[in-house]
Amino acid sequence: MPESFVNQALARCSVKGSKYWFNCNPEGPNHWFKVNWIDKAKEKGIIYLHFTMDDNLSLSEEVKDRYKKMFIGVFYQRFILGLWVLAEGIIYPNFDRLKHCVKKVDIPKKFDCFYVTSDYGITNPQVFLLCGIKYINEKPHVWILDEYYNKGTKKNKNGQEEKITKTDDMFLKDYKKLIKDIDVRKVIIDPSATSLINLFKQNKIAVKEADNSVIDGINLVLNWLDEERIHIVEERCKNIIREFNSYIWDEKAQEKGEDKPVKQNDHALDALRYLLQTLFPNKKRGAYFGE
Repeated sequence: MPESFVNQALARCSVKGSKYWFNCNPEGPNHWFKVNWIDKAKEKGIIYLHFTMDDNLSLSEEVKDRYKKMFIGVFYQRFILGLWVLAEGIIYPNFDRLKHCVKKVDIPKKFDCFYVTSDYGITNPQVFLLCGIKYINEKPHVWILDEYYNKGTKKNKNGQEEKITKTDDMFLKDYKKLIKDIDVRKVIIDPSATSLINLFKQNKIAVKEADNSVIDGINLVLNWLDEERIHIVEERCKNIIREFNSYIWDEKAQEKGEDKPVKQNDHALDALRYLLQTLFPNKKRGAYFGE
């Protein structure tokens, strides 16, 4: 809960002998609750108990093992070990070009279905990722088969970058060129891109609005990278590969106790996050092919 809500609740504990109990999953070390309560436990006369997930007696060993596989890195430290640790540096440190990139000749001949996922941009890059979904050993894998990455610029006769503005109608034409004759089940689009969503629907293109949960989505991408379930066609997808190596946490936001990525080099990665978080959120742990 936000600090304002907690403060209001505390103000209402006015009966003599009233006590407070707090229970929380840790975030960054600069989070307001860590700074104002845990770090001042002695000053405030607080009893502070640190639990890990293994202290939860209601969870079976099988369930604990499943949860441990759902998180890696900073999220494992927080949600499994109960540590207030900083999310810093590169966001996807487990991306490995040798593990996660494939050649065109290694693309599977058959997929269970195809999706396109989009990050919308007029002044920022507009991205479409053409993705094939295939089950291997009962687990879904995603192949990023091709990318459309419009930076909103073009080179003039002197080789200098000039800004150009593309319309939604132009993006629609570019989308059709990208997919060619592939039968795409749905296009996943950020819900804020209402004009593009409406245009696609008017053209009888099936659209699903994306789940834009940033931290949950980042954790899911980390999990799929760790399990080597993301495969990127190297010759066709230069921009998403570049973004993997330059997508970082925002240090200024961390100083305020917030986990936020820097809003740079994130457009293709946002599209990938939309795909996984919308179709395969951790709580489902499986296919979402009903839509």
